[in-house]
Amino acid sequence: MERRTGPSISPLPEYVPPAGILRGGHAMTIFCWARRRAFPRLPAPEERLFAVTSDTQVLAHCHWQADRARHPLLIALHGLEGSSAAHYMKGLADKAFASGFNVIRLNQRNCGGTERLAPGLYHSGLTHDADTVLREVVDRDGIGRVVVAGYSLGGNLALKLAGDYGDDPPPQLCGVCAVSPVIELSACVRALERPQNVVYQWNFVRGLKARMRRKAQCFPG
Repeated sequence: MERRTGPSISPLPEYVPPAGILRGGHAMTIFCWARRRAFPRLPAPEERLFAVTSDTQVLAHCHWQADRARHPLLIALHGLEGSSAAHYMKGLADKAFASGFNVIRLNQRNCGGTERLAPGLYHSGLTHDADTVLREVVDRDGIGRVVVAGYSLGGNLALKLAGDYGDDPPPQLCGVCAVSPVIELSACVRALERPQNVVYQWNFVRGLKARMRRKAQCFPG
């Protein structure tokens, strides 16, 4: 078997728990959400629309190395009510690009201000779009190595994509990574409905309602 080598993301430093007022999951979650981050190493992205069905497109923000076909590609999938502009998506892209990867920050259907591009909605089992993007960049861009990474709902999609492929994945797919994946949806909903998590539930519901209002403007009735 031929062994292929290439860029890899540098090992993370040893984890140091936060101290003081940032100690605890709620404080860190809110702080990381509210804190503005900059990624000066990450070049301006190329916007690209992928036709995933005859009437649906998804928007991606792509960061290509100078000779893209010679570099592996990371496809990043965001979480519920996220987008390609989420800070964790940019943070991952920043580290991966600096390590020699091409990066595609992929919006799920209707996300990132793209309600007009899809008559339907995204959901936790919709792996078709990521698969379509993967196969297009292999065929059109000559990409020979692909890794898929997802956060939360995107992590669920990454794992389901691997399961859908089973024993017959595209030969270019080198691996998948799931960060805090939403695996048991009903358990996640119950956790979100706990009194101590009311602010997170409110935020999700507010975003979903706003999205449906925008969707209704694009597709009345």
